Order: sequence, then structure tokens, then C-alpha cells
Amino acid sequence: MRRIFILLSIIGLGYLAYTFLFKNKGTQDIFERLEQNYSSQVETVCAELKLPSEYFKALIILESSAKLPAPTRYEPHVYNRLKSVKEGETERYGSFTTPQMSLYDDQTLKKLATSWGPLQIMGYHCIPLGLDFEQLQGEFAIKHAIEWADKSYGKYLRRGDFTNAFHIHNTGRPVPASGQSKTHDPDYIRKGMNLIKHFRTQQNTANL
Repeated sequence: MRRIFILLSIIGLGYLAYTFLFKNKGTQDIFERLEQNYSSQVETVCAELKLPSEYFKALIILESSAKLPAPTRYEPHVYNRLKSVKEGETERYGSFTTPQMSLYDDQTLKKLATSWGPLQIMGYHCIPLGLDFEQLQGEFAIKHAIEWADKSYGKYLRRGDFTNAFHIHNTGRPVPASGQSKTHDPDYIRKGMNLIKHFRTQQNTANL
């Protein structure tokens, strides 16, 4: 009897999370889309790298709504920063310097300032990764994106610090000492954490 009660509670929590996050917004079944388009790849790559698949499933929903093909998103403010570095008006943008940026024409700068793939990785990350833009959208997009995340903030993921992981993915930095999130969407981290709870609930249900 107790086991049945626990099972019903888990199912109920999962349904509430689903309804709260998506059904109330009138969107289509985003979880079904995730399952169809990305789940198996995420689980395979995360098993190889020993990373939490529930985090990346949540991230895919936050960043691209699990669409296939994933949309691209051009960031004019990033382009302006990169162009400023190229023209020598600014010394650097992150680790990128004027000699580096001078190698790229304007069209390429715009691609560097565009986010790509299911995890919406910024194009300029292709430079240190040694990838071209299409590889962030192609057959191995999930693998490349998760490997980038592992290199960028894997230590937070391995200790279960998803709050900082989400913040780094969205802003490039951990949560400030003030505790005030700097994400573009103020609810980005909260939504991500609720999604992680959903996927964990789903997994617990499957294991009963």
C-alpha cells in the first residue's frame, strides 16, 4: 500500500511540474519532442562522460525547446564586441584578441556571434574546439555540445551544483557573490531546476 502511495505521489509531482511549466503556456508536448529528438543521444554521451543526463535534458528544453533542427540565434551585441576587437577599438573579448579576429570576415564574425544547436553554443566556441559551425548542428551536435560543457563547467556538474552550471551556460560566469542571477531570463535557473526534478521523478518512477 505504501509503495502504491509513493508511486502515485511521484506521478502526481511529475504531472504538476509538466503542467506548470508547459501545458499552462499552451505549448505542445515538449517532453515528447525531447524524447524523440535527443534523449537517447544525451543518455549515451552522459554515460560515457559520467555527467548527469537530467541536466542536459533540462538545458535542451530551456535553450532550443528540443526542436530538430535546433534554431540559431544571432546576438548583435556579441557581434559588436567581436567587431570592436577586430578593428582594434577594444583590446580583447574574453580570450580573443585583435590578431585573431582580424582573420575573419564580417560574415564569419556574425556566425561567431550566433548560438548554434540544441544547447545553443556560441559560435566563437568553435575556435578553441577546432570545430566548424555545422558540427554544432549536425549528427554529433549533442556530443560536441556536452563535451564543451564538460570542459567549461564540468566540475560544477559532477558535484551537483546545477545552479552555477545553469548560470555559467547562460552568462559565462558562476552566480555572483551577491547571489543575484544575471541570466537573460530571471527564471532561467528556477525553470531548469524544476525540469531536473521532473526528469529525476520520471527516472524514479521507471525504477519502481
